[in-house]
Amino acid sequence: MLQSSLQNVENSKSQPTILAFQNRDVQSQWSEVWSTTHIPTLDNASGGAGGGMKGRRKIRLGSLALGAFLTMHCRVSASALTGGFFVFMLFLILATVALANPLRHFEVYLGQWSISGPGRAFRILPLFEGIGIAICINALVRAIICCTIAAITAIYVTHSVGDSKLPYTYCRDFDLKPYDPILKEINLLMLRESRFSLATGHSEDSVKEIESVTVGTNDFAWRNASYLSILEAGRRLSQNKTRSKVQQYIEVCNESYKIGYPILCSTPVYNFFYVEVVLFREDYNFGQFNIPLVFSIILIWAVLWLLLVAERLNHGKLVWNNMSAWLVVIPWIWVALLLTSAIVNLASVPKAIRKVFRMGAKEILAGMADALEVALYIHSASMGTEIIHGKGLNHFASGHIDPHLGGENVWHSGLLLAMSALHASGAATCAVVDCVQPNTKRMYDMNESTLWIIPMYSKCTLINNYSHFMSVLIFSGLTFSYITVAFVLVKTSLHTIFEYKVKLVFAEQMVVAGIVLTCMGLSLLFATTGGVALLESVDAVMTGVAMPFVCLLELVALIYVYRSHDFLSDMNVATEENACASRISTQWQLIPAITLLTLLLKLSVLCSAEMPSSLMWTATAALGAVVVAAPVRAVRNIYTFLRQRHEQN
Repeated sequence: MLQSSLQNVENSKSQPTILAFQNRDVQSQWSEVWSTTHIPTLDNASGGAGGGMKGRRKIRLGSLALGAFLTMHCRVSASALTGGFFVFMLFLILATVALANPLRHFEVYLGQWSISGPGRAFRILPLFEGIGIAICINALVRAIICCTIAAITAIYVTHSVGDSKLPYTYCRDFDLKPYDPILKEINLLMLRESRFSLATGHSEDSVKEIESVTVGTNDFAWRNASYLSILEAGRRLSQNKTRSKVQQYIEVCNESYKIGYPILCSTPVYNFFYVEVVLFREDYNFGQFNIPLVFSIILIWAVLWLLLVAERLNHGKLVWNNMSAWLVVIPWIWVALLLTSAIVNLASVPKAIRKVFRMGAKEILAGMADALEVALYIHSASMGTEIIHGKGLNHFASGHIDPHLGGENVWHSGLLLAMSALHASGAATCAVVDCVQPNTKRMYDMNESTLWIIPMYSKCTLINNYSHFMSVLIFSGLTFSYITVAFVLVKTSLHTIFEYKVKLVFAEQMVVAGIVLTCMGLSLLFATTGGVALLESVDAVMTGVAMPFVCLLELVALIYVYRSHDFLSDMNVATEENACASRISTQWQLIPAITLLTLLLKLSVLCSAEMPSSLMWTATAALGAVVVAAPVRAVRNIYTFLRQRHEQN
């Protein structure tokens, strides 16, 4: 199909143009041999476990498993809590239907039609060939982020297994010396004046100045405060004109930050996370390394490297996006455990909650932007994985677009939405259990921070004698999820690199070693005293800006591909000549506009992010590499094209 289209462009009557430019015929042949070689009965984009419908099912379940693991990530629950659960889910459904599902559909179509991965899928349009490089950079940066977060959660697993007393049940000072938390009295005035923020060691007047932070629950959804007792105390206060003597208690630590980030730090769970696990300090010093986290990061990358070597030994080469089908059950088990932990903790609080979720916790546009961002995130948008899955599915569609893809794509998005809803529900219930979070100065909206979810989960796992067991299960699941996603992203980037420079296949393991060691070295930047703020800044910029930007580039390029008669006819065949053409034509009018809207909304939200502005600007270095990749490659192709025309003349 692709070759016939190119031949039509390059007939004797046509004028050579950059859009039909081919200057690597020999390399293209090598690329086809090395990147689409069949290992027994199955294309190597999908794995080597049987052919026919069994192999096809393996590809689809592998793609579903990847999306399900992405729904486990902290970004989903953080967006749901900061935006309000119901508002978030409403916009997430709309974003999936209007943007994420069709975009994933077309990415798989493109992979099937071109029989290529991200590096070759756009070679029919050399002006857009650099999109593959942008996807590769985006995937590698995301892999670095995932491995770092996996290292953080792995520390929780280690402590859960090795410590007789869980470390997030007591406090430590900035020299990491442990001490017991103190009980802080919470009165009615504090509960009314603040949401998820309390002053420790401040006067009653200072409490009024605290800026509240919203995590999507009702004002009176406190763990240790009865809704009825609050109303009764209010009546007493109005009758006696005196301060209510009805007191509640929470455990707090003495350590405090004078700045707004991190958001929550005074209760033991947040004290452990910020003071000990990530060793956050206010000076954002990148010269002092957090040694335990350094070792954890090195261990995570070593595990990932060993997985790549093991796959090479088992199959004789790397198998792109090969995921065992049974992995799809892990996110379901994990979210069930999270919900169980949250409900058990909630049930232990008699009459504590009457109204749990509240709507409109953030500005409506910011909530919409979060939903659009998460929809793209859990559908693997801009990572290149779905293009490779489409390439693998071509093996089962006789060289055409898979006719079963349309219906299965709807089921794919439906299951991911269900997973997201369950995860967000569990996180929201944990937030209700977590309830009151004191801070020593003031609170800021958590509109871009995500890692505060990790200590919130640790508090949610405290279930009497089962606390160690539940903590191991929850944080092992998070660690496994982030490692799995990072593993797929690294292989996707390697696949793209080998498509651009196919001769590197002969030095495959050297390339793998270079990529792993380079990414490991960059990850160590996050294992410093200011590393967690930089990590969240890079994550916010790459997820909020780089991801929709790459999606927009893909859509612009696909508009040109869509004009191809072969591409249109294949989609009509796949949908049995129904109204697909008119439907897709309508979608092309909407999807690029929605993607551009997502990009603009996230840019506006990031302008008021709570992370330090200096680190946000530092994070744009990775974004800059993604942005310039496509135009630099286009200029290079134009130069090569003009030089060859000059030599021919």
